[in-house]
Amino acid sequence: MIGGVAVAVGLWEVASVTNLVSSTALASVNATAAAIVEHAGALSSAAGQTLEAWAVGLFIATVAGVLVGTLVGRSRIADAFTETLVRMMRPLPSLALIPIAILIAGLGLKMTAGLVAFTSFWPIFINTRYGVDQVENLLLETATTLGLRRTALVRKVVLPAAAPLIASGFQVAVSLALSVTVAVELVGGTGGIGSYVLAAQQANVVANMYAGIVVGGILGWVLNTGFAALFRRLLPWANRREGSA
Repeated sequence: MIGGVAVAVGLWEVASVTNLVSSTALASVNATAAAIVEHAGALSSAAGQTLEAWAVGLFIATVAGVLVGTLVGRSRIADAFTETLVRMMRPLPSLALIPIAILIAGLGLKMTAGLVAFTSFWPIFINTRYGVDQVENLLLETATTLGLRRTALVRKVVLPAAAPLIASGFQVAVSLALSVTVAVELVGGTGGIGSYVLAAQQANVVANMYAGIVVGGILGWVLNTGFAALFRRLLPWANRREGSA
């Protein structure tokens, strides 16, 4: 990973120093680093706003995705009933829904978090539905024989067995949620990293624009790496299964 970052930074510096890309479109590495240091306070505030919308939207998507995915995965009737709806709604790009979201929630946290929740819901829901549906019948029969019913069966057997797939869906949603958050901020001007980058671009302060982009990239890396490490610790049986595959 470090090697890949070093290569990317090296290519960036070469492109800026040799004027392969105009300085009006590409700031140098040094100028971008200086902008990050100089505007650390504003960038921290923007990152905090982005994280707030990201966290609220992802939380809603996780609760809804796991709940609905479990209900659908446990019921053939519900699965068949929702199949067409899922095929219709899943491909809709969240940015196309911005006008509707503004009418419903106005500009601000509610609108951004709502669009994040809409986008993040699908990978969590789909993985949960599939994971719950794929739980081995032997496990279910054994648990039923031991007296587990309904809620207890789902909580103690179904969800733990489906947890690796649910975690995979969540990790996909983490990246999607951050991308959508920044994109909505860019288009809607609702604050956060996206609005910071947009304001810098409109003011033609290229170094500040790239500073915002770099901070957004670092934020994404931290979130993805952190959750991957967390799930490795929380789901050791998933790691053993992958290792034996």
